[in-house]
Amino acid sequence: MGKIGLRAWAMVGVTAVSLLWLPARGGAISLDEAGDIKLGVRSYVNARVGTENTHDGVPQFTASKRLLDVTYSATFPHSDAGHLRQNRAYIEAELNHDLSRLVKEGIGPLSLLNDLPFKVKELAYHVTFRGEGDGLYDWGPREYSSAVEFNKLLAIPAPAFNQTVVNVAAARERLRHLGTDRERLFQAYVEANAGDLFVRVGRQILSWGETDAFQLLDHINPIDNSFGGFLIDLDERRLPLDMALGNYYLGDFGPISEAYLEGYAAIDDKVGYYPGVPAGSPWALPSLGWPSNAAETFLIQPARTVDNARGGFLFKFNAMDATFSVAHYYTYFDTPDIRVFTSGAPGSSDVLHSFQEGLPCAAPGGTNCGYPAHAYLTAPRVQVSGASTTFAVPQIYGVVRSEVAYFKGEPAYTQGQLDPFLFNPNNTGGDRVKDSVNAVLGLDINQWIRALNPSQTFFVSTQFFYKHIEHGAGSDILRNGKVNPDREVLPVDLTLVKPPPRIGLNITSPVEPIYIQQPIDQYLQTLLISTSYYSGQVTPAFTFFYDWGGAFLYQPSITVVHDPFRFIMDYSIIDSHIYKGGSGVSLLKDRDNVQFRVEYVI
Repeated sequence: MGKIGLRAWAMVGVTAVSLLWLPARGGAISLDEAGDIKLGVRSYVNARVGTENTHDGVPQFTASKRLLDVTYSATFPHSDAGHLRQNRAYIEAELNHDLSRLVKEGIGPLSLLNDLPFKVKELAYHVTFRGEGDGLYDWGPREYSSAVEFNKLLAIPAPAFNQTVVNVAAARERLRHLGTDRERLFQAYVEANAGDLFVRVGRQILSWGETDAFQLLDHINPIDNSFGGFLIDLDERRLPLDMALGNYYLGDFGPISEAYLEGYAAIDDKVGYYPGVPAGSPWALPSLGWPSNAAETFLIQPARTVDNARGGFLFKFNAMDATFSVAHYYTYFDTPDIRVFTSGAPGSSDVLHSFQEGLPCAAPGGTNCGYPAHAYLTAPRVQVSGASTTFAVPQIYGVVRSEVAYFKGEPAYTQGQLDPFLFNPNNTGGDRVKDSVNAVLGLDINQWIRALNPSQTFFVSTQFFYKHIEHGAGSDILRNGKVNPDREVLPVDLTLVKPPPRIGLNITSPVEPIYIQQPIDQYLQTLLISTSYYSGQVTPAFTFFYDWGGAFLYQPSITVVHDPFRFIMDYSIIDSHIYKGGSGVSLLKDRDNVQFRVEYVI
């Protein structure tokens, strides 16, 4: 960690310690007598310990060299059970200042607002600071706190295609730069009410839809897994966007009540794949955690221009004892479009410079600067159209939630698009987008189980997700026994490390990649069960994900509250016989871990 990082975290540490002496008052404290200025702080530190060895193995094949099973992945670096996998420190400080009283009293320049042709009823601003750190790379086990595993890669020969050696120093520097500390002005916006119109302008987060954990209509803000991994709460992984939001209350008409129309426009270059999970992180996907000398990857963000703006609308209302919404918007998904060029690809230099001037290594002379392939990651704009409904079922003390969404132009991948051994000698696999139909049905109920808890109900929430890829190629093997180049895949190659003598589906290349197949129809079930004891001071919970492709996630947890402190312990068990597509749950099946976390909240 550099001097700037140490200095910043020293300031964060001093602030956090000083805040321990402040009284806790329902999640925020007032900083003035009128209560217009409020400060809320949430801070925690955790230790996440692996409970199984990470996998180093290779794909398994039948005697005819057809893919039989993928029981292990190329997880890098190798880490034994009992080793620390995360030591995360987190602090978020929110400052809310309600200016409505000052506007009403005409204090200072705010008095000018009273001369407007419309009346500003409410005015406020909000500022959030967020700091994150991970001590894993400073005092964790050797595979993370030193370059010992990286240095082993220097012994790997690079015999083909004028291939360069692995740049260990650059990979290690990038890991520490992205993984040790990050401090940001996270959100900063001004909001006001004028009659039936509400406006908010600035860096902010906007969430639509009715789902938890997985997204349908909730694709407005990018999700960033680069710092902390996929087990961090979804709200901690959302990236705010520079956005203008408007909400107009329409009122009641006919059978419709409480109707409003909401719209937003955002001009921002943030996307979920940038900067990406660095090589060497304990949360990188199989194979993708290795520093590569096979492909140079260029991450290209959308330009901050009006032409690349995101935006859309939501119409929400109540009718027939239910809440309905209809939405349509343009956004950028967290998965990028990938275009691969091999050495000497015609025009690859021009393609690179057309994306962004000044990027290095534009394949002069057809050598790709020592990399057999260049991969350009970009963000196509996706249309999301959908609807949701929520209604209560009093007879069972439950609420039913449902959503449907159509994704148009979603990034997609095929074997032939990513695999140079299939698209050669054309030297490029091109790019591809797809359309998909998505739906979810959820049920939330409160149920008495007095034998287990005589004083509090159990909250049970379950969701069933469905996804269908339009015009997808479901066949894995063609009649001639070769791999189908049109098969839907994830861009996760399980054969980059320790390949057997003959890799591939009846293809003899020793480095032929095998990408994980993506099913055309995908099904996922989630379940959450929780209750509380001792007036809410002890809350056990159980979270369960089941991907019908054959992957499970079990997470029992317990939270003990003694205001302003929270102590949380959970155990994440990820189980799958083989690596599969779909939800992606199986891709981290070798990362079982137990977490111990202490929080402070005011």
